[in-house]
Amino acid sequence: MQQDPSNRFPSSRASLGVLALALWLGVSGAAFGEELRIGGTGAALGTMRLLAEAFTARNPEIHVTTVPNLGSGGSIKAMLAGAIGLAVTSRPMTETERKAGAVETEYARTPFVFAVATKSRLTAVTTRELADIYAGTMVKWADGSTVRIVLRPRSDTDTDIVKSLSPELSAAVEMATKRPGVRVAVNDQDAADDLERIPGAIGPSSLALILSEKRALRALTLDGREPTTAASATGSYPVHKHLFFVTGATRSTEVEQFIAFVQSPAGREILVRNGQWVP
Repeated sequence: MQQDPSNRFPSSRASLGVLALALWLGVSGAAFGEELRIGGTGAALGTMRLLAEAFTARNPEIHVTTVPNLGSGGSIKAMLAGAIGLAVTSRPMTETERKAGAVETEYARTPFVFAVATKSRLTAVTTRELADIYAGTMVKWADGSTVRIVLRPRSDTDTDIVKSLSPELSAAVEMATKRPGVRVAVNDQDAADDLERIPGAIGPSSLALILSEKRALRALTLDGREPTTAASATGSYPVHKHLFFVTGATRSTEVEQFIAFVQSPAGREILVRNGQWVP
């Protein structure tokens, strides 16, 4: 099977898209007047929309909008360029980003999960099985259907988290990235789309994305551990994503008010309801 050419260089394609969108936002921003624009990692965007709706209902003079998936790095660049007011990321900042003036605040964590479509009968997976799946030695599910792995780009946070689960899985991920025909999803929403539509698909996602976007996906039990918000908070489910707000050294009034709302009881209730917990 030949690999889809559109999947060969997802990081480069994503970077170009990020820069183009950030440029458009910077050019067109003046047309919107008083508006707080939020962008960043796909894992957080669904919840940000819900938070924005609740915040705007309480503060109608401030219109909050979320922009399409910029990714963590792209959103920091857009924020520093003034194209958006607030970036949301799923990784700590780099030293270069800190030196450029970006400031991060962790606002929540969410279980990092392996997911399948809800029409699948699969409910659980082990780290050992995942290593076999990524290595290409486990090619059939129990019902005889074909196993199809959905990868993320090699530079993506999700790939780093998957590789951190075990040395065997890390090696298997490297094998999968070199295997022709394996699907590579550029961002979180693309990955969720693939997991919903491709028969037999399995791949990484987050509980926050699945719940906030009402995805037709099932978060699998991992090594016998349920990927719930409560289990993640207590450490009984050990794998999660850190979610950060990133701003400039000086925050606008609108950014300050929005962050304060997220940290309020009303904001925290929205976070918890959508698969996140506050550290």
